[in-house]
Amino acid sequence: MSPSRRRWRQLLGDTVVITGLGVFVIWTLAPIVWMILSSFLFQRALITKPPNLSADSFTLKNFQKVFEASDALINAFTNSAIIAGGTTLIALALGSAAAYALARLQVPAGNRIALMVLATQMFPGIVIIIPLFIVLTRFKLIDTHVGMMAVHLSFVLPIVIWILKGFFEAIPRDLERAAAVDGATTFQTFRLVVLPISLPPLFASAVFAFIESWNDFLFAVIMTRMNTKTVPILISEFQGNYQTAFGQMLAAATLASLPVIIIAIIFRRYILLGFSEGAIKG
Repeated sequence: MSPSRRRWRQLLGDTVVITGLGVFVIWTLAPIVWMILSSFLFQRALITKPPNLSADSFTLKNFQKVFEASDALINAFTNSAIIAGGTTLIALALGSAAAYALARLQVPAGNRIALMVLATQMFPGIVIIIPLFIVLTRFKLIDTHVGMMAVHLSFVLPIVIWILKGFFEAIPRDLERAAAVDGATTFQTFRLVVLPISLPPLFASAVFAFIESWNDFLFAVIMTRMNTKTVPILISEFQGNYQTAFGQMLAAATLASLPVIIIAIIFRRYILLGFSEGAIKG
């Protein structure tokens, strides 16, 4: 193949990749940009076709209305933070131990257990929501933080286990053998050797678990009442019987997105490092 033809093929390949990335970025960011933009528009500007984006259509009243219900807003953010934070910590503690056991220890029927863990994600949430509701009712955990953490762990923990299992399997066994030679027990090896070198995947799993728990609406709308109302439930309450306050709903959604965005920005290095290390080791 001539050098000029090779350059053209490389240029064509780069163009296709850049175009695809550009379409993906626009497709991903467009709803977020529209949400933020719409949160500053009057109701009448939003419901016109097409939406009125003139300068006099923008306002801060949507955010003012949201902040007027400051008590409900603070309670919702507090509940979401407690539930998402607790779910994340428990998922990491249980998930890392379970993943290490499946990856390194001679667990009876370990492969079957791993497949069963993965199989739990093949069912839509609506299938298990009634059994979970019955169980929580019997244990008097409806509308409690502990109950919501248990519910969120049902769909967060299996994914955390599978993510960490792949990373633990990629760790060289020589490190663990060296620790065993020095007299370390299995738990000491896991705590002092494996976990410290697994911080990137742990951070990646933690961010994933937090976001999944923070954004949950389906389980929260069934399992919560007044005491543990989360941010997604608060946002949905801007929809009335006769009219939906779109501007206020989008303003509340914008505020609810800030913690997730901030966490993703702060820990982006660890997230990218975690997944890139997994790709390289795998």
